[in-house]
Amino acid sequence: MNHAMEYVPNAADGYLPLFVLIVGVTAITNAMQCYRDISYLQRIYNPPQPSDSLKGIFKTTDITRTFEEDNITPPEGRRPSVASIVSAEPPTSPVTDLSARTFGTWNFAVGIARVIAAYHMNERSWYMMSLYTNVIGLVHFGSEAFVYRTAKPRGPWLVPVSVATIGLVWHMLQIDNYVKA
Repeated sequence: MNHAMEYVPNAADGYLPLFVLIVGVTAITNAMQCYRDISYLQRIYNPPQPSDSLKGIFKTTDITRTFEEDNITPPEGRRPSVASIVSAEPPTSPVTDLSARTFGTWNFAVGIARVIAAYHMNERSWYMMSLYTNVIGLVHFGSEAFVYRTAKPRGPWLVPVSVATIGLVWHMLQIDNYVKA
């Protein structure tokens, strides 16, 4: 039997395969959560900021009416006049049920790839697959934060970015210990 096929992650072989296995299982459970509830993703992608409650939530429309037209009593000491209509709509997240399920499907696929890679760390193709999942995650979360600006680079956003950064650096440092040419 091929030596690579007999490999099982354990601490004696180093902690990288165990890390990859744990991250893979976590991705799979996160995928299930994405199908059930979108609240965590809404906190990552364009979460409301404390300053938004004072600015940005209230927006003035182009429609103007008098207080009398809207059956609003004017403030004390002020006569009816033309005023802009103000709406108090909270900032919306770009996360929808569909985008959450798509993100969940991506997490499930990545989780499966990582779980399999954890058991095949001595095979170059699986090792590189595991490494590239970290690169793709960093590119995704980085572009959402710094290009598209749909995520804030703090809070819940830091968790997947930290895991991907640690995984990528660890993979790059340990490749010679797992993959033999």
